[in-house]
Amino acid sequence: MLTHGHESLVRVDTAHVVAELITHLPDSREGEVFEEPLHTIALQQRQPSYSCQGRYRVPNMRPDFQNIGRLLVLPAHVPLEVCTAERPDEVVRCMFTQEVLEEYGGDGHIFDGNVLSSLLNFRHPGIEDILNLLGNELRAPGFASKALVESLGMTLLIQFARYVREYPKGDVVYRGGLSRRHLRIITEAVEGNARCPSLSELSELAGVSLRHLTRSFKESTGMTVYAYVEQVRFEKARALLADTDLLVKDIAYRLGFSCASSLSVAFRKLAGESPQDYRKRVGRLGKAGASYSSH
Repeated sequence: MLTHGHESLVRVDTAHVVAELITHLPDSREGEVFEEPLHTIALQQRQPSYSCQGRYRVPNMRPDFQNIGRLLVLPAHVPLEVCTAERPDEVVRCMFTQEVLEEYGGDGHIFDGNVLSSLLNFRHPGIEDILNLLGNELRAPGFASKALVESLGMTLLIQFARYVREYPKGDVVYRGGLSRRHLRIITEAVEGNARCPSLSELSELAGVSLRHLTRSFKESTGMTVYAYVEQVRFEKARALLADTDLLVKDIAYRLGFSCASSLSVAFRKLAGESPQDYRKRVGRLGKAGASYSSH
């Protein structure tokens, strides 16, 4: 089945959600516009090796393209324009109607401008873990598979509804600080390369002083540039721990940490567990999904 430039590999429809494993068609091109009839939360199954950018084509949203992360939300009937031709090879996604979201999410408003602006590069480790479990089940369905898919999908939906309800509401406002061009330079450098640049390197790339960078980045985004870099490095570390067999020290070197212990301290601060414990936990989740096929 071909829809919106996707090929559906596996699809499971339940009472409240739809779970699907898809791959993109090889003839993808720049400027494609995607639109889905259901709210869609999608996870690329591997950390992308390229920088992908897109924008929601709705009134009162920032017209410039923004980085698309590994985890993406595409609200129902909201066009998404993608400006790069590369596409992920495999994506797991969970879909649900507006009625189901309202039933379990109450007055949370997914179409609020501030909420929408956070969904192209959506960051939610809990939802990412659930989608990984869904992907495992879709590839190797086991006993009571449809019931498990429904249970995981509902857990994901409620987690997302809580995020929408708790996210600060209001119109999307560009608050000044760094120019959009400088912000794009910084986000592309941090998110588009395997190794995250240092703050000094970022200031050189943007052509501004380190003092101006640190002050203006927070004015523009609401977070410090240091916190932003650490968050991106954390997400890259999680992907490398889950998707590769690289040693922790090699991951640390690749991401620009001085040593493995520096990575471990930073990772534990954000995840609440060590890189080794995270890898073991994710490995157990993957084995649990695969074991269903043996029953």
